[in-house]
Amino acid sequence: MAEALVDVRPVVEEILHAAIAAGASDVHLEPVAGGVEVRFRIDGLLRTLRTLPPEMGRAAVLRLMVMAELLTYRLDIPQEGRIRLDDGGRALDLRLAVLPTAQGLRAAVRLPAELTQPRELGDLGLPPDAAAGLERFARTDAGMLLVTGPAGSGKTTTIYALLSALAKAQPGLSIISLEDPVERLLAGVTQIEITPHGQLTYERALKSILRQDPQVLMLGEIRDAATASLAVQAALSGHRLIATLHAADPAGAVARLLEMGLEPYQLTSTLFAVLSQRLVRKRAGAGYAGRTPIAEFGERNDGVVAAILARGDAAGIRTAFAQRPGHESLRAAAQRLIAAGITDQAEITRVLGDSGKATP
Repeated sequence: MAEALVDVRPVVEEILHAAIAAGASDVHLEPVAGGVEVRFRIDGLLRTLRTLPPEMGRAAVLRLMVMAELLTYRLDIPQEGRIRLDDGGRALDLRLAVLPTAQGLRAAVRLPAELTQPRELGDLGLPPDAAAGLERFARTDAGMLLVTGPAGSGKTTTIYALLSALAKAQPGLSIISLEDPVERLLAGVTQIEITPHGQLTYERALKSILRQDPQVLMLGEIRDAATASLAVQAALSGHRLIATLHAADPAGAVARLLEMGLEPYQLTSTLFAVLSQRLVRKRAGAGYAGRTPIAEFGERNDGVVAAILARGDAAGIRTAFAQRPGHESLRAAAQRLIAAGITDQAEITRVLGDSGKATP
């Protein structure tokens, strides 16, 4: 086995450096019937680059495990680790996750976010209404901002840019984040990596952090009723809270929090806004190259407050969000990009589904 690991080193190095050069965000080594497929995630979609022979594929996964200092004799359990890679004199920190499957070990490598993601608020390319909404939140001193969207929609990138802006604008501000995992180190932010299935859970860490006197608190994800309750309590006590939540749009996020058991008055007292975003590929000749966000900034207004207090459904809350002057829905943001020739209807349908077709 040791000989196979030595032989496969150049192959693994070539794969990782090729992924970096291609602007990939992830590398997958997927065991299949004929070997191990090497896939790059570029602009949100997986592309198969090559298929390694079975023995070489298995050795490649083991080599990655050695690089991440994982237990190569435990092939029956999921494992996670970090790989330090020298890329032309530049030290990069890669994340590795290995999972046993029916056809062998599957490996997923996450490349550093700074290679492909913007760092500043002004570089995100958000629609004007959403960008202005984030600026308003940055100037306030209390309230809860929720960022929603499916995995891979750019939520973490947006939050990191917002936290960086806060840290630069107000040096000395106490900013603490709870993340699973920490994707990039931020100057001026105390970042804590939690272990959802270990001892340091979101709930336990959040209880402790509230005694650390944070002024801005970022919670990686509101996953359950207990975490939602603690998050709202933090916002009620005067903290600025930023958190992610899986929901289709701002109205869906509010409805989900109500379903988790939060009282309407808790939401109306703390909610600043909900930012919902997606990433869509940009047209480039006969294909696509790069991605840009579409977003909806659902900001609290009198109609939203009334709808929440009445325990309205998502449709009613959605109508209330739209009452704010200048509010732009995801559909409207998508239509604007189509009209400008930046993307097309096929891409919007892929991202939003048939029900999300842009309308004038």
